[in-house]
Amino acid sequence: MGFSRKALAAGLLAGVGVGVAAGIASRRPHPRERLGGHRARSLTVETDDGVRLAVDVDAPDRPRHAVVFAHGWVLNRHCWHYQREALAGQALLVTYDQRGHGHSTPGRYADCTIERLGADLRAVIDAAVPPELPVVLVGHSMGGMTVMGLAASEPGLFGSRVVGVALLSTSAGGLAGSTFGLPGPLGRAVPRLTPLVLERLRTRAAFVDGNTAIKTRANWPFTRFTAFGPRARRDHVRFVNGMVAATPTEVMVGFFHGMMAHDKLAALQALSRVETLVAVGTHDRLTSPAHARRIAAALPHARLVVIPGAGHMIGLERPEIVNAELTDLLARAVPV
Repeated sequence: MGFSRKALAAGLLAGVGVGVAAGIASRRPHPRERLGGHRARSLTVETDDGVRLAVDVDAPDRPRHAVVFAHGWVLNRHCWHYQREALAGQALLVTYDQRGHGHSTPGRYADCTIERLGADLRAVIDAAVPPELPVVLVGHSMGGMTVMGLAASEPGLFGSRVVGVALLSTSAGGLAGSTFGLPGPLGRAVPRLTPLVLERLRTRAAFVDGNTAIKTRANWPFTRFTAFGPRARRDHVRFVNGMVAATPTEVMVGFFHGMMAHDKLAALQALSRVETLVAVGTHDRLTSPAHARRIAAALPHARLVVIPGAGHMIGLERPEIVNAELTDLLARAVPV
């Protein structure tokens, strides 16, 4: 059995290969578009440990506020395609690649932590946002955890520099027992088998990352099942799968462990001082609606939005809903 079939078999045990059985992506007609085609002023931000973060800045003539987007695990800054499109001209928009993702350099494997990502986010804010502009932070999945990492280390930033937060498809902790939505014995085996599968992939990282075509095909069922709801567009799945396949295996494995160790429920207290949006899809298999409700319970003033039929990638699957909620958040956080 070749590598790709082994990887797929392991993925089945880990709960990812079921994406094929979950239904193929919808083939309904839609306009052709170049996903991830936005261009902006490029900036490189160097962190205190020498990592170089790739940053895009879209700035209108006289912005009143800034929106800083932190993307999720194994994605990159281009996942915010529809949000950048919808909010262009409304604010200074900052998107960046998390360390080891996209065009940002990786740090040490030991620094694949949510705490480190929170410090990176602060470095991006300081370098890309003029000090007089209030900031709204938008985090998806691991990006939402990144915002919580910043809140844990610098709670005083919230309510002063940071005036609003959107937490999309994310968790404040308790992910180690995740079953990826699989029932029965297979679901119960997922928390034990997934780390073993990932560590095996890490030992073969050079081979895996050197065979992009094989990696892309092997990742497809994982991406389709875990990242999307039942009626996902095929081009959206392909777009996200390309980001997943481009992420180095060591970075993928390192931040998987970082997310499993993540526990920032107490840090949410800092967000009680700012306008907050919590959003999740009903079919999210990575950070289920229970995680969003747990966050909302800790932040009674937050707006909780549960999007019917959407999976983990709500910004791509339901951009009209997400963009309307972000626009409303900006109006509440920075009133005219």
